[in-house]
Amino acid sequence: MLATILSAVLLAAPLAPIAIEPPKPTTPPAAPNAPAIPKEVFVTEKPKDAKPVAEAKKTAKKGDTVVIEAKIGGRGEPFVKNRAIFIVADRKLKSCDEIPGDTCPKPWDYCCEPAESKKANMMTVQFVDKDGKPLKVGAQGEGGLEPLALIVFEGTVAEVDEKADGKGNFVVNVTKVFVEKPAKK
Repeated sequence: MLATILSAVLLAAPLAPIAIEPPKPTTPPAAPNAPAIPKEVFVTEKPKDAKPVAEAKKTAKKGDTVVIEAKIGGRGEPFVKNRAIFIVADRKLKSCDEIPGDTCPKPWDYCCEPAESKKANMMTVQFVDKDGKPLKVGAQGEGGLEPLALIVFEGTVAEVDEKADGKGNFVVNVTKVFVEKPAKK
């Protein structure tokens, strides 16, 4: 009789509802050392003795520490996507928003400026890692970095074209950035 009862229980077992506990939510693993522009790079005091872009390009050599004042812009998209790299222009250049009657949709592209003038008055700025490689994160929006923002930055000249006229590539690895607050209108 015990065998009969045991057989009946075993045969009925698969038909009985099984209580299955729903899986417990797990927290996603933190991104391992996700790249980011260090917050301490953005300073609240303007670096002293800043030079205009054009002047710095004519005199600075690779490895020099420079302090430069500039305005973010120089092409339709001055920020490189997913890299902490952007283009700046000498403040003496007029962006399209400073030209009366100009309705350019991207006034930071300096489309009214002659190509030779752009070459002499624009440069590349980048935030790099310990190996000197640009950080793999976009810079736009960080610390107030936007097209047409006025900035003063300090850094090390990473690349200088061999052209003596100051019209070649010029790249600075930034160590400090001061973003000027726009004047109230």
